[in-house]
Amino acid sequence: MTYQCKWGLFGVSFIAMAFSATASAQVRTADFPQAETTPAQVPETDTAADTPRDASEIIVTGTRIVRPNNVSNAPITTIDSTYLKERGLARIEDALAQLPQVTPMLGLQGASWTSGSAPVGLRRLGAGRTLTLLNGQRMDNDVNIVPGALIDRIDILTGGASAVYGSDAIAGVVNFIIKRKFDGIAFDGEVSGFNHNNNSKLLSDIAKTAGYPSPSGYYLGGGNYFASLAAGKTFLGNRLNISAFATYKKADPIQFRDLDTTNCPLLMFDPANREAGNTKWSCDGTTYNPYNYFYAKGQDLTNAKGGVRAFRPYSTADEVRIQRVDSIQRRSETVNAGGFITADLPLGMRFGGSFLFSRVTERGRNSVDGGLWTPEAPVNCDNPFLGPQQAEVICGPATGTTALSDPISLSLFRPGMFMNFTNDTTDWRGALTLSGKVTDKIRFELSYQKTRNIQHGFADHQWRPDQDQRLARGLQVRNVNGIPTCLSKIDGTDPSCQPIDAFSSNVSISDAVYTWLSDTGSRRQQNDLQVLNGAVSGTLEDYGLKSPLAANGIGFAVTGEYRKYRNQSQGFGAWSNFTTFDGRTSVRELGGEIDIPLIENKPFFKELSVNGGYRISDYDVYNSLVRSWKAEASWAPVADLRFRGSYNRAVRVGVLERLEGENRYPNVAMLDLCAPPRAASDGKGATRYTFEQCSIGMTRAQYDALTTYTGCDSRGFCPTTLINGGNPDLQPERSRSITVGTVIQPRFLHGFTATIDWYDIMIRGAFEWTRIDMAFNQCYGNKVQFFCQFYKRDPQTGVLKVADARYNNSGYTATRGIDFSTNYALDPERLGIADHLGTFNLNFNGTLTTKYERQFAPGNTPWSCLGYFGFACGDPMPRWRHVAGLNWRLPWIEGGLGFTWRYTGATRISKLSSNKVLAAAPGETYPLADRIRPFSYFDFNANATVVKGVELRFNVQNLFDKDPPLIGFDTNYGIGQYFNTFPAYYAVRGRTLRVGVSARF
Repeated sequence: MTYQCKWGLFGVSFIAMAFSATASAQVRTADFPQAETTPAQVPETDTAADTPRDASEIIVTGTRIVRPNNVSNAPITTIDSTYLKERGLARIEDALAQLPQVTPMLGLQGASWTSGSAPVGLRRLGAGRTLTLLNGQRMDNDVNIVPGALIDRIDILTGGASAVYGSDAIAGVVNFIIKRKFDGIAFDGEVSGFNHNNNSKLLSDIAKTAGYPSPSGYYLGGGNYFASLAAGKTFLGNRLNISAFATYKKADPIQFRDLDTTNCPLLMFDPANREAGNTKWSCDGTTYNPYNYFYAKGQDLTNAKGGVRAFRPYSTADEVRIQRVDSIQRRSETVNAGGFITADLPLGMRFGGSFLFSRVTERGRNSVDGGLWTPEAPVNCDNPFLGPQQAEVICGPATGTTALSDPISLSLFRPGMFMNFTNDTTDWRGALTLSGKVTDKIRFELSYQKTRNIQHGFADHQWRPDQDQRLARGLQVRNVNGIPTCLSKIDGTDPSCQPIDAFSSNVSISDAVYTWLSDTGSRRQQNDLQVLNGAVSGTLEDYGLKSPLAANGIGFAVTGEYRKYRNQSQGFGAWSNFTTFDGRTSVRELGGEIDIPLIENKPFFKELSVNGGYRISDYDVYNSLVRSWKAEASWAPVADLRFRGSYNRAVRVGVLERLEGENRYPNVAMLDLCAPPRAASDGKGATRYTFEQCSIGMTRAQYDALTTYTGCDSRGFCPTTLINGGNPDLQPERSRSITVGTVIQPRFLHGFTATIDWYDIMIRGAFEWTRIDMAFNQCYGNKVQFFCQFYKRDPQTGVLKVADARYNNSGYTATRGIDFSTNYALDPERLGIADHLGTFNLNFNGTLTTKYERQFAPGNTPWSCLGYFGFACGDPMPRWRHVAGLNWRLPWIEGGLGFTWRYTGATRISKLSSNKVLAAAPGETYPLADRIRPFSYFDFNANATVVKGVELRFNVQNLFDKDPPLIGFDTNYGIGQYFNTFPAYYAVRGRTLRVGVSARF
């Protein structure tokens, strides 16, 4: 198997690879024939139990037209089973993430509440813009259902493909081709773990300063276990094959405290001197104040020490931090199972059926960060828990009466609590196909499939949606026969109310109160898809429909498709604010393709062909038709050189983005400096905007009415209801995708292939969840009217009632770049260099991104994250990424050795950008994280056949246990990512060690 890469500057890449110990030989950036069963088209496998594939089973990616020797006019990267084995059959998403065209994914890394799904995204355009296929048919974008051990190859087509496949194929298509016919038994197994030397003095000292223990010495853990068994039998003279498989995967957890790089959640400032800026590493934790926090009568207060029922000024010196508990790698178990049937029928027809099932269960634990909080809680002035001084501060002259005080704000703390999470994802997919020949050159295929994806989430110790109202009721207490009793219990409005004593440092929140204020939360989401497809395709040379200058006839495909979607969701308990919805939509589509060889085997025209496609989609939710189309061309002046190009108009219709209901979250703090911020005890609070600054989003009457509002904190953050979720008014987003490239296969350098492909993708009306965190500054600071609509105020009081963060059609998203790739299969004996040295494979796959630009509001100033990371840019966006490799097939045994070099280019913190949306405020500097230097990782793999049919393999990733770049939180809380770095790009868990075995009988 080779890594068929094509780059015109082959001399430069060859020299670069020759001096690097580099990547494996199983990735090919393809210009391969798409309808020939040859090693160039379908990778040879080491599966002795496989039944050979015949021509009628060939899966084509990027076109519905099947013809001998067909080549792609768009770049297709192909990886095979050997590549996956070298990187772990258990973690397909991790193996894919190493390719520069694929957006890196977290996999099992991430916060404990992260969903167990594993979607694939291309070109940093989001997983929703990448269409995933299973044997050429649609599937949910979740690789968990794909059985890794049965993968024959994975085709990755970059660029629009909606004319062929319909909605969602804006960034491209990932087609998982799995083996469906077995005659025998095949077993695959793997065991892997992570190894890291905890030897960082810097991180050890940071933990020690915070009073936390620090890990030392070598860590070995986080085991991943994988086993797969497939079996099949052919009957009736090879006319019937029945196969089945079962796969089990398990991952052990890795905790923060296991590794020095994650032991302390890093801050990039001194908590005792935040004004000093981004100048000092310190260790964060779960922070709480054992004396509680109150805001009353314009003062920040806390309880006196020693149990005295009296207030004193709040002091940050009282705050206590305890070491956080969380997972770097979640505990996970996955079960896959399924079966296939293939039957040859009379009249040359073939029937196929398949059923795939997957269940992923993940568990984790988080520290509870702190407090029970309420922004408005009046206290009755005869509350028996109040001391005399406290009552005087809160109630003044009304002390001792039944009157209610003015509302106060407070936070109560209960340390040492944990939230336990479980995510359960069940996925199944059934498909039926019937295919056959209409004539020798024309065939048909009918297919039906149904998929269902169900996600369950559960967590305990969650605050109830009405937690702040319960807390307010619990603070209104009166003695009844000497027993403190809630007023709401006395009057019958809330018989379950628990009285809360918040006013003594010697009294903590009781279990009864905590249970009344918290609850378990669960949610269920179900996505269903049904697809009915019919296609007729073939070539027409037998009917004289061909160019007089070509040998091959016109190829065509006509496709009709019907898809029906249903999306449901519901929340329960503490998560009942997840809106219940049940949305449905359907689409009818008609598409066609034509491929015309114009000139073949003429001087300067070894081959000249054009290809086109058109698709009309009729969605039941739109009044007008949705259209997509493509135009492609290929010219090979000689056999050694070919030029290709494509132009695609692709679409994405937001199904879930439209159907999903609204989720409402009360009492979320949002910036609103049009309301008066509370006075800060240190005199350094925020300043209220003038009416002239606020006039773009509110009236004078609203501004004046807000003058007496006291609900905001000293930074200007005010409680409101945050809404996210679907938007039924969302319109389709549309893209224009262009690729132009060249393929070089010089005959004088046998085994060498190179490509270079330029791409340009522009998405108009791009779906974006509203960047509500930037809405205030963009509306009132930069006067961008588009953002003002997301802040919804009370018409009379001007109080911010709703922050609307639902999906919307933003301005645009655009990316541009160049893909380079080469492959050289070198046999020294063939070149007369030496005998018995084995064979070598050198390969390279790199992407230079020259543009990545987004405009979140139509007409607003666009901004680019290319070359930057952090804050609004999030993950790093390097200009250059590559994976390169050297493989040596040994002459003495059936086996080989390989080395991989993975490279990620340098990036700078986005605050250094000149764009006013991204740039730092005057005086802001970031010396601790101004840039991330270029990063290289090196991997090693080895395999050998010990006896016939049994192969052992060993591989190491991050061979030198390279520590990730450290990124913590800055003074404005904007940089941070999981695990003190960006784990999608940089290895957090140290060195990966993996041992595997494959056996075929």
